Amino acid sequence: MSLALIILFVPIVLGIIYLVWRLRRRSRTPPQELYVCLDGHLVKSRGEWMVDAALLYLRIHHEYEQPLRVDSQVIHPDFSLGHDIFIEYWGSNTKHYLQYKRERQLLYKKKKYRIIELENEHLKNLLHYLSKKLEPFQDYFPNLNLYLGG
Repeated sequence: MSLALIILFVPIVLGIIYLVWRLRRRSRTPPQELYVCLDGHLVKSRGEWMVDAALLYLRIHHEYEQPLRVDSQVIHPDFSLGHDIFIEYWGSNTKHYLQYKRERQLLYKKKKYRIIELENEHLKNLLHYLSKKLEPFQDYFPNLNLYLGG
């Protein structure tokens, strides 16, 4: 091979190697940041941390992202309260997330699960909102500490 061809192709090959390296590096997902709740649960967002703290304050036993078999798939509701009662915190509004939300809502409706849905706007007065949503289920939660504040 002539020296001219080597001089021409080496930068091209090195450039391709560099581009592939950059693409692979960029495609790696960063490690999920976790928040430690007061009861020791590890959650994925500040909103979920707030929900966990509110459930603790209201004295509601809950589990975070416990596997739930629905038909042939396994899902992980944000919070499981027992008695087929679940809490989903919808913390995003991206197109992909909204599609996921609709699919999950249809699945819960099909199985007649009782869902308490929380959006970012509910975090402003979370204890009040959760108390109102949990009130119909008082019989299931003997330790429920209803928040009577405004």
